[in-house]
Formats: sequence, C-alpha cells, structure tokens
Amino acid sequence: MVQRTRTHSRQPRGFTLLLALGVVAVVTMAVMLSFSVVGREADTQSDTRRKKEAFYAAEAGMAEGREKVRLLMTNLGPATLDLTLALGAPVNEPGLGNPATDPWFEVLPGPGGAGTWNYYGLDTLTAQPGDLQSGPDSLPLPDEDYADYPVQNRVRYRVFLRNDRELTGGIGAGPTVDYNRQVWLIAVGEVEGIENSRPTRSVVQALVSQQTKESKYSPGSTEQGGGDGLYNYGAETGSSSGGEIVISNDAQTI
Repeated sequence: MVQRTRTHSRQPRGFTLLLALGVVAVVTMAVMLSFSVVGREADTQSDTRRKKEAFYAAEAGMAEGREKVRLLMTNLGPATLDLTLALGAPVNEPGLGNPATDPWFEVLPGPGGAGTWNYYGLDTLTAQPGDLQSGPDSLPLPDEDYADYPVQNRVRYRVFLRNDRELTGGIGAGPTVDYNRQVWLIAVGEVEGIENSRPTRSVVQALVSQQTKESKYSPGSTEQGGGDGLYNYGAETGSSSGGEIVISNDAQTI
C-alpha cells in the first residue's frame, strides 16, 4: 500500500489572544488617562473656587474691621489712639510682627477670644425663611425650600492692625500709640482643607486713615479717576462738596 504524504500549512497559534490583550491594554490606558485628566481639571476648579472663597472672606473681614476702627477713632475724638488700651495685648504668634518692635493687634477676635478665627458660614438657625427659599424669581410658582446649598462652614477670617510708623509726633511713645489716625489693616481669609489637606489662604491689606472731609465709597474702576486710584466724586457728579472715593486696596479713608 502506497502511503501519500500530506502537506499541512502551519497556522500561528495564540495570535488572536495576543491581539485581544493588546486592545484591552490600550483601552485601559486610555481610560486611566481620561480619569487623570478629569481629576486634574476637577482639582483645578476646586482650587480656584477655594481661592475665591478665601478672598471674599478676607474682603468681608476687611470691611468689618474698617468699620470697627472708624467707630473707635470717632469715639476717641481728638485724643491719640493707644492700641494696647483699645485692642488689648499684641499678637504673639510666629510671622505676625514682633510684640516689641512691630506689634500686631487683633481687631476682630473670634468667639473663642484672641487667637481664634471668625467663621463665615451660613447659620441656618438665624437665617430668615426667605433666605433658604427660591424667592420671587420662581413666580408664578410658589416659593420652595432649597434642597441643598453651600453652608461655607470651612470658610474663616481674621483681621489684624499695625501702626503705620508715623515719623512726626509720638516720639518715645513706641509703635503702640497712633497719632496721625492712619493704620494698616490686614485681613486673612482661609478655607480649611479636607482630611488634613492644605488650606487655601488669601491676604488683603489696606492703609486706613481718618479724614474730616467727606468720603464716599462706590464700586467702579480706577479708569474713572487718576492713575493713583482716587475717584473724584465732585467732578463726576457735579457736586461742589468734593470728596474722595478711595477704591484702591492700598489706601482707604474712613
């Protein structure tokens, strides 16, 4: 019996499996890269939001501190301002001046006293009913309670005061006595981090001075005034009383 030899072509084995594994690996890497990009974008947006919250908290503290200083100087009349008698002992914390040569004073102590923060959160117990509802914008629909809203319970601020080191008057009195009714206010706004993450902080400072002439505050741009940031109220409104509106963050009148 004659045996015939059959020739079989060898087919590559396992190629389909390797191709499938390669496709799965590429898809997995693409998904991981997408998650990474989305995570970085979310972190960037969160950081930007926290920066704005800290800045607005500092601005709120600056406005409150400026009003307290205005009332303090007004009640003193022509008398000099003894910062220790008015605000207590200087702050003794690292990085906040020097109690002996450059003392800083806390203008708005927190609920726990000196060295504590004022929180900028929304207190739902003292809020008015309309503050937590949709309001007249929902007409003709009835007012509805908000299902959720930011309470800002991690936003806080502190406000400090330091003398401007005037050169005239008060020789020998030291930096704790103000003679020219001009002081620096420094407001610090902060958003606490979550789970031991770093906080976000914003610092705003202004040179505040008391003047006897009319002073008004108004929103606006420095383009309406000169390059020094002073807004001429009399010239813009046609009033003969004059007065300055200081809209720069570096100098403000009270």
